[in-house]
Amino acid sequence: MHKYDYLIVGGGIAGITAAETIREAEPRSTIAVISAEPHVLYSRVMLPSYLKKSIPREKLFLRTIDQFTERRIDLFLETHASFIDTRYKEVGLVNRASIDYQKLLVASGVAVRPWGISAPPEFLYRLQTLDDADRLYAALPALQSPVVIGGSFIALEFLEIFTKNELTPILLVNGPHFFDVFLDADGGALLLKNFEAHGIKVHYNDSVTHVVKKEDMCEVRTRRLQRVSSNALAVGIGVDRAVGFLSGSGIELGACGVKTNEFLETNVAGVFAAGDVAEFYDVISGEHHSIGNWTNAFLQGRRAGLTMVGRKEPFINVSSYSISNFGLQITAVGYCDNQLDAVTRIDPARKQYERFFLRDGVLVGAALINRFQDKNAITKLIERRTNVGEYRDRLADFGFDIGSITAV
Repeated sequence: MHKYDYLIVGGGIAGITAAETIREAEPRSTIAVISAEPHVLYSRVMLPSYLKKSIPREKLFLRTIDQFTERRIDLFLETHASFIDTRYKEVGLVNRASIDYQKLLVASGVAVRPWGISAPPEFLYRLQTLDDADRLYAALPALQSPVVIGGSFIALEFLEIFTKNELTPILLVNGPHFFDVFLDADGGALLLKNFEAHGIKVHYNDSVTHVVKKEDMCEVRTRRLQRVSSNALAVGIGVDRAVGFLSGSGIELGACGVKTNEFLETNVAGVFAAGDVAEFYDVISGEHHSIGNWTNAFLQGRRAGLTMVGRKEPFINVSSYSISNFGLQITAVGYCDNQLDAVTRIDPARKQYERFFLRDGVLVGAALINRFQDKNAITKLIERRTNVGEYRDRLADFGFDIGSITAV
């Protein structure tokens, strides 16, 4: 049985950053990382670039085995946690071995959400891991009429991957337009026009009901009675937090992840959570929520590592995610939800769009298209919980510079 001062479940950017942060602070402590992945740390955000053939595969990797050896961090690859016994401070593994710990970080990340449609697996493609990317890369030359399913950031990546490889994808979205969670109809129309300008066939308010194999192809049947012949179904419908192994541990789960306070501490002493799996208390919004992006995972990994060695401070960060897609720079900052009060401004000729989300007059989030230059000003306003209610009407006009509002 192994025993470590610090044990980290998860070998992604949050877990590895935490391990390296702990090592910097405590040169003599014993540290281990268990990772379900067969690969050392690689950049998930660069997987689309690899599939677009913009970068070679070897550029994806961010660490080597030798670096873990040099830093005296024990890395266990292809190692799956099956349970956690917080009373005895023990993590059980699928192979029936176990590891004891003094302090534990849960940074197990996410897994792709099950699609719920029965389909031959040889036609299905997801994009969460390097193995997913390798499989799609090898298949690209033989693909025909790929169908992209979903209205997510990953769905956008699939669309551009296929077009960069001289394929014409079909897009199926269950909702009334793309990103219907935070864009209004005008924002959705801007994306639709751009999709069509790049030869993408778009079908909104439709979903797959059946997939029938026909020799080396499949027939995709939809709710609106369409039939499409394809040999590639690229599913981008979101992710679920990887928390199954926590059942019975006593570690509290929230609506979609491991619940923590603002210090990334769980309800169990000595157990922390960081990265995509953490449903943390956000001191800016005053609510618990989880954020699934690379930058947030990195920052939480560092903050959790420091807290674990006694340098306790709250995690404070305004999350953001940005993607360049078919010439549009699409950015989400803070908390974006169409259930909130919102103000939109749009300039179709310049392909520019902004949607500001307010709670009791306080700016809490924004969705931007080709307005990345406003991100820093918006971030400051959100971070300082600035009430912009008096500017509400002016926010609808691109002639008004949001940077002119003083963040107080």
